[in-house]
Amino acid sequence: MMTKREQAAGNHADKKGIDIVVTYTDTSGAVRIRRVKSTDLSASWVWKDPLDENHDQTERSKSRPLVDPFQPETRFEDSQEDFAAEHSAGGNMPRAPLFPMHPAKLKRRMLRQQRRDRRTADLIRQDKEIDNQMQAAAINQAKELDISTKGKYSIWRKEYDNPNSDSTLKLMRDQIIMAKAYASIAKAKNESNLYDSLILHSRKSQVAIGEAISDAELQPSALDRAKQMGHILSLAKDQLYDCTTVARKLRAMLQSAEVNVNLLKKKSTFMTQLAAKTLPKPLHCLPLLLTADYFLLGYENEGFPENKKFEDPSLYHYAIFSDNVLATSVVVNSTVLHANEPENHVFHIVTDKLNFAAMKMWFLVNPPANAVVQVENVDDFTWLNASYCPVLRQLESARMKEYYFKAHQASSLTAGSDNLKYRNPKYLSMLNHLRFYLPEVYPKLDRILFLDDDIVVQKDLTPIWSVDLQGMVNGAVETCKESFHRFDKYLNFSNPKISENFDPSACGWAFGMNMFDLKEWRKRDITGIYHGWQDLNEDRTLWKLGTLPPGLITFYNLTHPLDRSWHVLGLGYDPALNQTEIENAAVIHYNGNYKPWLDLAISKYRSSKSFYYCLCRLAMRFPIVLPSSKLPYWISRVRESAHHGKWADVLSHYREIKQAGIQPTDPSFFHPILKACSTLSFGHGKSIHATLIKQGFESFTSAGNSIMDFYVKSGAFDSAVSMFGCMNSRDSVSWNIIIHGHLNLGNFDQGLWLFMQARVEGFEPNISTLVLVLQACRNIDAVNHGTKLNGYLIRSGFWTDTSVLNSALSFYAEGGMEHARKVFDEMSDRDVISWCVMIGGHVQNGEADVALGLFKEMLSAVGVSVDGQTIVSALKACTSLVDLCIGRVIHGFVICRGLDYDVFVGNSLIDMYSKCNESDCACKVFSEMPQKNIVSWNSLLSGFVHNEKHWNAHMLFDSMGKAGIEADSVTMVSLLQVSKYFVDPFHCQFIHSMVVRRGHESNELVINSLIDAYAKCNLINFSWELFNRMKRRDTVTWSTMIAGFTHCGMPDEAIAVFNEMNRVHVKVNSVTMLNLLEACSFSAELKRSKWAHGVAIRRGFATEVAVGTAILDMYSSCGEIEATRKAFDQIPQKNIVSWSALVAAYGMNGLARDALAALADMRLHGLKPNPVTTLSVLSACSHGGLIEEGLAFFKGLIEDCGDKLRLEHYSCMVDLLGRAGKLDTAVSMMENIPDRLKPGASAWGALLSACRKYGNSELGAEAASRVLELEPSNSAGYLLASNMYAAGGSWVDAARMRWLVKEKGVMLVAGYSLVHINNKACRFVAGDKRQPFWDVTSHVVEQLHECMTMGEMDGEASSEMFDSCL
Repeated sequence: MMTKREQAAGNHADKKGIDIVVTYTDTSGAVRIRRVKSTDLSASWVWKDPLDENHDQTERSKSRPLVDPFQPETRFEDSQEDFAAEHSAGGNMPRAPLFPMHPAKLKRRMLRQQRRDRRTADLIRQDKEIDNQMQAAAINQAKELDISTKGKYSIWRKEYDNPNSDSTLKLMRDQIIMAKAYASIAKAKNESNLYDSLILHSRKSQVAIGEAISDAELQPSALDRAKQMGHILSLAKDQLYDCTTVARKLRAMLQSAEVNVNLLKKKSTFMTQLAAKTLPKPLHCLPLLLTADYFLLGYENEGFPENKKFEDPSLYHYAIFSDNVLATSVVVNSTVLHANEPENHVFHIVTDKLNFAAMKMWFLVNPPANAVVQVENVDDFTWLNASYCPVLRQLESARMKEYYFKAHQASSLTAGSDNLKYRNPKYLSMLNHLRFYLPEVYPKLDRILFLDDDIVVQKDLTPIWSVDLQGMVNGAVETCKESFHRFDKYLNFSNPKISENFDPSACGWAFGMNMFDLKEWRKRDITGIYHGWQDLNEDRTLWKLGTLPPGLITFYNLTHPLDRSWHVLGLGYDPALNQTEIENAAVIHYNGNYKPWLDLAISKYRSSKSFYYCLCRLAMRFPIVLPSSKLPYWISRVRESAHHGKWADVLSHYREIKQAGIQPTDPSFFHPILKACSTLSFGHGKSIHATLIKQGFESFTSAGNSIMDFYVKSGAFDSAVSMFGCMNSRDSVSWNIIIHGHLNLGNFDQGLWLFMQARVEGFEPNISTLVLVLQACRNIDAVNHGTKLNGYLIRSGFWTDTSVLNSALSFYAEGGMEHARKVFDEMSDRDVISWCVMIGGHVQNGEADVALGLFKEMLSAVGVSVDGQTIVSALKACTSLVDLCIGRVIHGFVICRGLDYDVFVGNSLIDMYSKCNESDCACKVFSEMPQKNIVSWNSLLSGFVHNEKHWNAHMLFDSMGKAGIEADSVTMVSLLQVSKYFVDPFHCQFIHSMVVRRGHESNELVINSLIDAYAKCNLINFSWELFNRMKRRDTVTWSTMIAGFTHCGMPDEAIAVFNEMNRVHVKVNSVTMLNLLEACSFSAELKRSKWAHGVAIRRGFATEVAVGTAILDMYSSCGEIEATRKAFDQIPQKNIVSWSALVAAYGMNGLARDALAALADMRLHGLKPNPVTTLSVLSACSHGGLIEEGLAFFKGLIEDCGDKLRLEHYSCMVDLLGRAGKLDTAVSMMENIPDRLKPGASAWGALLSACRKYGNSELGAEAASRVLELEPSNSAGYLLASNMYAAGGSWVDAARMRWLVKEKGVMLVAGYSLVHINNKACRFVAGDKRQPFWDVTSHVVEQLHECMTMGEMDGEASSEMFDSCL
């Protein structure tokens, strides 16, 4: 009878194709169910009885290999053994296996295990051998490593710019992996065709990918290749896809890839460490060569010049602690090349004993331009010993040596404690820890800028000294991000000493460029804080090693964050950096393994255009040849000669250097050479440019700046622009030179455009650039640009700089003082320039009284001393106000302050006294000036002309010639004014010849003055010839020509010139309009006058008070008194000149009482009559016969302003009394003229006219002699005297007067009358038969002669006879 177990076994044995359901979890975590046929199981599977008492254990044992179908097959014997071992350990009593193992099987099992052990040992041995072989190959092939740039490779990976930029590339790589997996399966299943196809497509895809790292670098056919690969993979999936098989294959490939990755990581780490220590051969030999020559050439006793600057706290001091000669040179030279004032920069270099000779030798033979260098040996700091420094004390302990140096290895550290300073590891080097002892190293300095040797300076660092650290000790750039460079990354916050004192999320900051306030350092005992924490960390439980952790601790809450643009870190390992950040940074830091001088970094930075790369490449490309021992001497001689402006000596020293066959290696050496060439020899400068190109120095920013500056100063601005366009790296000096060059040439628009372009490119302007641009905005009145720039100044923090604010003051002062005053009131620190700009601005804007008030306020300001420029502005204010009293006070102040030796102040004093009608004082100032220039002579000359002392002006010009002073264009203009006064054509022609001889013909001011002088001398043909010769005629030229024709009595020609001026589209100004109105006034033609009035209205000039007054005078000359009054009423803002013109118009047209009424109206409007007004009133009374009113008015003038009356007033009164027949009273009036005023030709002429009228020959004879004496060239006096003698019957005297006219060649001016005929003014001249209406008028004139009473017939006949003789 069968048991249940046997029955169950029999059933299982008999039944075939039983479905077995398996539940499992796949690699993605999802639950899967799979159905398996029992017939598919191999013979190693054993069926167990489900009725067994250990059913649960048996089922678990049976199902164990089915749970994970991806695991390798497990033999039944192994599983059974594990099962038995498990139960034997877990049960109460031992239990025998259900199926005993056969001895043969057990033996086979042992043999298999032995084979596995031997195979494992072989694999381990082979792996070690392969690893050793790869390391040896890496070392042997290190120099042959291809590190050149491939394709579009950049140090900034493109995937950081766009994360989705390589989707096609990733797809193709995934396809290759899948193809390899399917190919392996196809080979196992003998699918040879499919296998070959997969391998072929994999190779083609790999070729299409090549060395691409992004989609942009893939070949154009890559996408098609991906599609074809996708098709073959689809076919493979349909034929071969089996989840278990594919998963097993991929897992095997993954495990193999992980092994390879780990192996490559180890090799990469080894190679990186090896490369980080690999220097190019020339750089490796550099310290050795320098040290050898240092001792061979006897430089041990050589010292650095200008050692007095080492401890001058007013200069800019830098600290550099390094044992790398080239790196230190890069830091120093890049700083000096970008410094605006390199002579004020001092570099303190500390190195170790091993490199001291090389470092000193390098800077002795290659000193930076104008800067001062000090090189010290750290071993010479005797105070820095183990008893004082915790680091040195810890290094001497056995535990520290064991930890850092593995003291069992004798070669790790030489004997003796004196070598510990430079024999210790990198993180304990005293050159690193010396930064914590800056006050002890430099006890007399107040501030110092610490620089690492792996930085490069790209901008002027001078402004960082003006950064307010706000009471902090350290100024540094913060480097932390969300989870980067925080305190918890460096310090052990599990230690309570750290956790209780510091914030784990506190932001770290950078060592590399640090501004240290040494005063605060000493006050807070920072070195003591450092010592305390170093003592606490002796067991290395607070931090591991390095100087950054103790730096974070020491300066915790004592660090002021600087702007990030000062210092950019992580170049080469931080992919988040972009090119704009690097280019805009003042200092770039190459921290990490990618130092610029390593072979590892050369290819990485090959495309960089920065200065350091050029220097490194030059050091590696050219052999290191040390200069002769005389080179420092020659270099110092060149710089000394350049400092004193001896440019010929500079070129002479340079020729000596070339003749000696020595080639300078410092590009900054050529700066004074090019500067000398810009002064002496343009051709020599071009050859220097060629030399710089040959030596490869042209790519240096400093050299490019010097070349560009040479071309700008030599006038070859196009070459400068070309050089600027070719520069790969531009700094603030580059932009300053090109912008300044454009501004000097007057290209203000181009200069501003360049500034805007620089801002777009990320250029951060410095103070000098901003000052230049503000000046450009002021010159071209670019209000919008200037306002935007001021907004930028406020946002960027430049608004606190005094020089920038002074430029802003100048900009605003050009358009009005309202905004300038607001800026001035907000300034906390006003210097003398601020006051000077404000005072000069008020003077320029016609607010001279406000300017003098500011000057008085400035005198009482604390800490501000008045300079010469301020005095000049104050004197201009006195000149504008004609305030002689204040001017004398300022003159006294000038003498007390010793400013009278300033030639500009002396010139301003001459001008002030001249404009205040004190020519004698001006002469005295001129004679007392210790130094005079051409401006001094011209100021006095123009002063004489202004005060109508033309003879004095003429004699002063003679004195100029005797003193050897060559007249300039201003002198010519003043002399032409003298010629106009004397109406001397010969003198005018003499000045013209001087203009031609001295090359002033191209000066428009001189030529315009010549045209005017010839016209005033009645040589209008010469004026017209000069006018026609001019190639370029401006508005002044045309206006002068119109005025000249008008002066010479040719209004038609003047109006024709105006019409031609309109035809050629020359802009008309108010002066042109005044000259046109004067021409129409001269012609007295009403139609023309109305036309000119219309032109003034259309051009927008009629509302100007000067033009409106000219219109009034024009209508008055036409006799249109109603139009005159209307024109007067249309003037919007009437001044004293307008009222005076109205009074004169009434008087000229015989309306004397209306003139007096106009005077009363003027007084009602609050205006006081000036000398011109009073003269017009007196003339109106004289011509209108208002004797009593005239006398009363004159009496009032005597009482009110007797000392201010002019000779013209007395002459007019003589004319008034003479017309009334009161000759005795007229004579008495002339006798009472003040002594300062001598009766002139006009007064005696008025008396002579009265004597002729009233027949007083005796008094008339005296008057005639005075008139002819004063004006011998004026025909009026001769004719009056002749008529007087003829009227009195003295024919001999009358004939004598006529004879004198012919003898002296006096030109007779014929009288004429203007008569309006058909709205046209016709001129009728006595005896002129060429006039157009002579046939009509001659008969009427004869009738008038017959009707006129001619007196007695005898006298009449004699008179007719006398007239016929003319």
